[in-house]
Amino acid sequence: MNLLENILLAASTIRANKMRSFLTMLGIIIGIAAVVAISAIGNGGKYQIQKSMEQFGTNRLMVYMNWEKQGEMTQRDYLNDRDIEGIKRIQGIEAITPLYEEWTSLTVRNHHIDIVLVGANADSQIITNVKMIKGRFINDNDVANNSNQIVISEKEARELFGTIDVIGEKVTLNSYRGPVDFNIVGITNYEENLFSGTMNNGRAQVYVPISTIMRVYNQTVYYGVNLKIANREDMDIVGQQVIRLLERMHNNKDMYTMFNLEQMLQTINGVIATVTTVLAFIAGIALLVGGIGIMNIMLVSVSERIREIGIKKAIGAKRSTILLQFITESSIISLLGGIIGIIFGFVLGLGASFLLKMPPLISIREVVGATLLAMTIGILFGVYPANRAAKMNPIEALGYE
Repeated sequence: MNLLENILLAASTIRANKMRSFLTMLGIIIGIAAVVAISAIGNGGKYQIQKSMEQFGTNRLMVYMNWEKQGEMTQRDYLNDRDIEGIKRIQGIEAITPLYEEWTSLTVRNHHIDIVLVGANADSQIITNVKMIKGRFINDNDVANNSNQIVISEKEARELFGTIDVIGEKVTLNSYRGPVDFNIVGITNYEENLFSGTMNNGRAQVYVPISTIMRVYNQTVYYGVNLKIANREDMDIVGQQVIRLLERMHNNKDMYTMFNLEQMLQTINGVIATVTTVLAFIAGIALLVGGIGIMNIMLVSVSERIREIGIKKAIGAKRSTILLQFITESSIISLLGGIIGIIFGFVLGLGASFLLKMPPLISIREVVGATLLAMTIGILFGVYPANRAAKMNPIEALGYE
C-alpha cells in the first residue's frame, strides 16, 4: 500500500467518524490557535513599539534633572545657555535643543483645548521627527526675535477651527501669567503612539520658540536638553559625557540623568518576549494534551480494526505497511487540526489586535512552523498505537471477537 492509498484510507476513516475525529483534533486546534494568536499579537506589539519609537525620534537622547534629588537641588544646578553651548562642542551630537515644557491650554473664541507647550528651535524638528503638513516649523529667526509664532498639530487645528487651513490665524495661550496671543505658522501631522500617550496623557504637543516660552513663563534656566546622536551605538557614551560636563560646570554630583529610548525598547521587547514564551509554554501544554488525545483515539481505532489488521497481515502485509497506515492517519488528524488551529488563531489574533489597536503580524515561517509542529505531534503520538497494530499476531487478530 503506497502513501496515497494510506492518505485516502485515513480520509475515509476520518469521514466515517467525524465527531470523534473533531474531538480528537480539539487539543491540537486550541494549542496551534494559541501559538499563532500569541505570535501575531507579540509581533504586532513589537512593530507598534518600533513605529512609535520612530515617531518619537530615532537616536534621540534626553539628559535632564534627576528628580529623585529634587529636595537637594538649587537654582544653580539647572541648565543654562552656557551649558547648551558647552554640550554643542561634544563630538557625536547632530542636533540639540533645551528642554522646557508647560502643560497648558489654547483658546480660540469659545473653544478651549489642553496641550503640551514645547519650547523649540530649528533643531527640534530634526530631533523629534516632526512631520509638517502645512506651513513651516520654528526657525532660528523666531528664536532670535522672541517671536510669538506657534506650530500646532492637525488635532488642535480641527478642534479649534474645524479645518487645518489655519496658517496666519491667531490662538490665545492661557499661561498662569495671563493670556498671550500667538500666530499660527505651521501644522504638524498628529498620530497617537505609545510614547506620546504615556508621556503626555494623550495631549498633543504644540511648539513655540524656546526663547518665547522662557519669556512668557519668566524663566532663565532649563531642566534638560534634547539631543540627536549621530551613531546609535554611541548614545550611552555621549550621554555620560554630557552628564560629566554638566557636573563639572555646576560642581555637583548625581543631579542629572538620561533617558535613552533604545534602552526602553530593549526592556519592553524583553518583557514581550518573556510573556510570549510563558504563553507559548501554556499553549504547548494544550498541544501535549491534544497529542495524548490523538494517541488514545488511535489506540481505540486499532482495537476496533484488529480483524482488519489480521486479514492484511495474513495476505502478506508487512509490519512497515501497517505502521505507516496508522501513522498516516494520526498525522492527517493532527495536520487537519493544525490547519483549523492556524485559521482560528489568525481570527483570534486579528480580533485581539483590533481591540489593542495594533497590526496582527503573522509570518509565513510561523505558519509553516505551526503546520510542521502539528504533523510532528501526530507522528510522535501515533507511533505507539501504530507500532502496537504492526506487532499483532495475525492468527490472534483473526480470532479476535
